[in-house]
Amino acid sequence: MCGFRDLLNAQGFPAGTVVLGASADTVELNQKFADKNEYPFALLSDSQMKLIPALGIQHPKGKMAQRVTFLVGKDGKIAKIYDPVSPKGHADQVAKDVKELSAKK
Repeated sequence: MCGFRDLLNAQGFPAGTVVLGASADTVELNQKFADKNEYPFALLSDSQMKLIPALGIQHPKGKMAQRVTFLVGKDGKIAKIYDPVSPKGHADQVAKDVKELSAKK
């Protein structure tokens, strides 16, 4: 998440790109975490565990999400899934893929 923050602050993504994070934490915990880390994007709260299992990203150890990134195209369809995610260099790879996807007509 910090990699996305740093990248957005430094150079951004193509126009129309939306970055969101999600976790099983409460809205309040997500806001505290976002404020602490100065995220320029929203963190979604799935404390009721409805979205996380539906996406197939529930961590096997319980009520939390695994680290997975979904790249969604302008058509609303998932263009790429990054699973597993290694934080080092991940935001840069996603930014590269977003630019390539944005260049396609």
